[in-house]
Amino acid sequence: MIERSVRGEAVWIRLDRPAKMNALHLDGWRELYGELDRASEEARVAVITGTEEAFCAGDDIETLDAMESADDVSELAVELRRVLFGIEELPVPVIAAVNGLAYGGGCEIVAASDLAVAVEDATFALPETRIGAYPPYAVERMAELVGKKRSMELALTGEPIDAETALEWGLVNRVVPRSELTDAVSAFVDDVVRSPKESIRLTKRHALAGKPSTGDEDRIAGALARASLSEECRDATQTFLEGGGSEEE
Repeated sequence: MIERSVRGEAVWIRLDRPAKMNALHLDGWRELYGELDRASEEARVAVITGTEEAFCAGDDIETLDAMESADDVSELAVELRRVLFGIEELPVPVIAAVNGLAYGGGCEIVAASDLAVAVEDATFALPETRIGAYPPYAVERMAELVGKKRSMELALTGEPIDAETALEWGLVNRVVPRSELTDAVSAFVDDVVRSPKESIRLTKRHALAGKPSTGDEDRIAGALARASLSEECRDATQTFLEGGGSEEE
């Protein structure tokens, strides 16, 4: 599900599940957290990217639909929180190399990352509410990036935005042709590693100093369980799956 490669001072973490647009189930989120934690010990920068023309479509909806208890949902919520809020606390910078569609949790990975470069045809969306769930990281953090009204537009409507809009809103730093994505990300890596490790670590640490304490595990798990296990959510999820929807959340 995840491929790992070392390029100079950076570890590239590639989500590799193209048949599902790199959507992640429980084990996938766990694996991603483990790779990020490993990268923080072994490299100066961690880069997250996808396979083929998708970055990450978020959660695997079929897996969500199979959850039967609050404990099931809580287990997933713990891993989501560890990855998304954990990216903030990682001592090394995380760069999202957005090679395509970034929906749901994939869009949240982009928002959580310290830097992001997107290809010109990348799209971004938070469609969780359409199946009765909600995007826990985005609703607590994305307003800092794009403003409250824009973050609510994404979260409440589920409608996608294109790469140029993501750039204008501040969700990504650069938009480049697909052929230039690796070079653009590598240029960021080169610029970052010119600074001492401790300076980078302190910069990331103190960037959190003024942020409110959010991402409470029990609160997120409880909210996701109430939403995901409701009859309304079950109906919406089945409608999505039966309609042959290809977009994960």
